[in-house]
Amino acid sequence: YHYDLTGKLTQSEDEGLVTLWYYDESDRITHRTVNGEPAEQWQYDDHGWLTDISHLSEGHRVAVHYGYDDKGRLTGERQTVENPETGELLWQHETTHAYNEQGLANRVTPDSLPPVEWLTYGSGYLAGMKLGDTPLLEYTRDRMHRETVRSFGSMAGSNAAYKLTSTYTPAGQLQSQHLNSLVYDRDYGWNDNGDLVRISGPRQTREYGYSATGRLESVRTLAPDLDIRIPYATDPAGNRLPDPELHPDSTLTAWPDNRIAEDAHYVYHYDEYGRLTEKTDLIPAGVIRTDDERTHHYHYDSQHRLVFYTRIQHGEPLVESRYLYDPLGRRMAKRVWRRERD
Repeated sequence: YHYDLTGKLTQSEDEGLVTLWYYDESDRITHRTVNGEPAEQWQYDDHGWLTDISHLSEGHRVAVHYGYDDKGRLTGERQTVENPETGELLWQHETTHAYNEQGLANRVTPDSLPPVEWLTYGSGYLAGMKLGDTPLLEYTRDRMHRETVRSFGSMAGSNAAYKLTSTYTPAGQLQSQHLNSLVYDRDYGWNDNGDLVRISGPRQTREYGYSATGRLESVRTLAPDLDIRIPYATDPAGNRLPDPELHPDSTLTAWPDNRIAEDAHYVYHYDEYGRLTEKTDLIPAGVIRTDDERTHHYHYDSQHRLVFYTRIQHGEPLVESRYLYDPLGRRMAKRVWRRERD
């Protein structure tokens, strides 16, 4: 990392990716480049509030536009995607925000959908939500503001189809959850370290075992005529290893660079940034190859976001997917192509 005399970040380097940061006279970031290519651009109004942020995603100009009230609170957010060749608007979505008298956000209205409103009390504890005029759920809380009853389904409130009741241990851990339908009831057990050691229901119980360092070592499932224990083994960094009980011939004690190279189903490959680039079906030793194993390829942009995926079998692509993101890293679009089968 490199900084200027006022402490602002001006350059960062990551395995060959050089990012330069630029600011205006008010020390607000205006744009940045990655290896000389334009990345995000920021724009502000006279109040200094952010109004637009944009970048290129797979050639498409993708932007987020913001609107505010006179108190500087966010009132609208509009996402846009433009044609990379003509600049024509291909897609947009706008969400508006509203606030109560205390200044707390209490309503969000997405494009072409009813508003989602929530009722809060005190410093913002959630008491209920509704979609348009339809109540979605209501909460009852104890003096510590922990959820004790959740009413949902049908019209919620007194007419709710379901009521989920929760209780807690003296230490504040979830002790039980009971629903109208008994099959979904759950009781929880904890050890002195605060680890979850048991989940019990009407049909089965699961018990969890841990190492001295708090890592999961086993999961045991108990039910009528059923007793299954699944062991877990990890290397010193916590990466999952083949368990000696299930794979006594395995000599692996640690994964180099904390990257899992293979498991029971796939062989994995990574790039210099640690990103998964290839995943191929594992052919067990002694099995005759038929060259029908599937290989998954993953490609990323300079911000390490997945932008292209393809699955190949018999040397031909079966599926291809491309992805677009807004400047905040949120996925905006997905386009999938599938080869027609004979």
